[in-house]
Amino acid sequence: MSHTKSPNFEIASAQITDTALALHRALRDTLERVLPAMDGARACGRGLGLRRNLGWQVYTIAHTADHASVIRALPKLRGWELVLKSLETRGCPAKPLQTLRNAIRNMEAQLAPGATSPPLLRAVAAGALDTPAQRAAMLRARANATRANEYLHGIGLTTYLSSFLIGPAGTGGAVGMAAATSIHGIHRIRPSAAWPIYYTLEAHEKGSQRGVTTMKHGTKGIPALVRDLSSPDATNGCLRMHRDGETQMVELLDRGTANADPLDLAFLEHLDHVGTLQEARAHWRLMFLMTTPTERTVTEVWFHRSVKLANDPSAMLMSSPNLNRRVLAEHGLERLPLEAIAVPIEGPTLPASARRHSAVHTELLERAAQRLGAPLSEFTGFQLVVPNPPWMSMVAMAFDC
Repeated sequence: MSHTKSPNFEIASAQITDTALALHRALRDTLERVLPAMDGARACGRGLGLRRNLGWQVYTIAHTADHASVIRALPKLRGWELVLKSLETRGCPAKPLQTLRNAIRNMEAQLAPGATSPPLLRAVAAGALDTPAQRAAMLRARANATRANEYLHGIGLTTYLSSFLIGPAGTGGAVGMAAATSIHGIHRIRPSAAWPIYYTLEAHEKGSQRGVTTMKHGTKGIPALVRDLSSPDATNGCLRMHRDGETQMVELLDRGTANADPLDLAFLEHLDHVGTLQEARAHWRLMFLMTTPTERTVTEVWFHRSVKLANDPSAMLMSSPNLNRRVLAEHGLERLPLEAIAVPIEGPTLPASARRHSAVHTELLERAAQRLGAPLSEFTGFQLVVPNPPWMSMVAMAFDC
């Protein structure tokens, strides 16, 4: 049986994705005109006079930057009729309402029987595990894969905490970003060559002529390392900088007899300009590559109060298109099933399994906010916890702002 993609797979996938995101934008625009102060799925359903499940579907489609979530939340045709009638009754202007009707019509055409093959639809809408049995099976499979990869490659770690802070918005809407990362329990089970443990922060701004933006790191020392929050052994020659394309990575060297001793590393970086907030909302995607077999990763994104989100961040788990660090390349990325979602958090907080690292985590966040010129109290966060992410996969958070 052939496992190759059909010649038009990428084209059809892109068409369905674009259509789903166009529907998301059209519905969001109409809701903002009718329910500008809407807060949550329940409030959305009540505000439109819809039953609970339909209200949740409408809210999900309008407040996710994730095409797969849009496709999975689509109502039936009767549901759309009720939504359109409710929006019209509540005074939605004719033009955005017609845009929404066209978007619904285009989405229905893409999903009509015979228009798209079922395998392609499953691939585009992948990423959800719908039953407890599916979630349990996937968690077991990933745990076994982590143990196997750790044994095969002779290296592993227990917890990877990665936080991105965005804002404040400055002149012309320009925003900066800081990355606060702590990696805990790094260990080797046998001698081995240098291993990439951390990639330095880089940013790509769509339409920019500057290409990739990175911090100006030298190759001497480890500029991004926060020494007072790392293990004492981190300064004993076990790390080195190595250039990889337009950015750099930190490699872990063989530590000899100390290989089995758990090592903790903390990194802090910031960029003064990673993008510009404009009236036309932009789609952002934060991604990082899991270079090391890891038992648990906690990914956070923090927004300054001057950065206005159009939707809550959506969580994704992506396969790496190849074994290099072009993690921002979108062509050919395969979405992997993910049981977790990004949830809002009030202040620095970690899941129970990682709470022993809370002091380091909080200190890194406060220093990151300070570098951006605002106190941490002015930021609100979203958190994603993924046990045993597949080795060489990419954890991603997507949102519009």
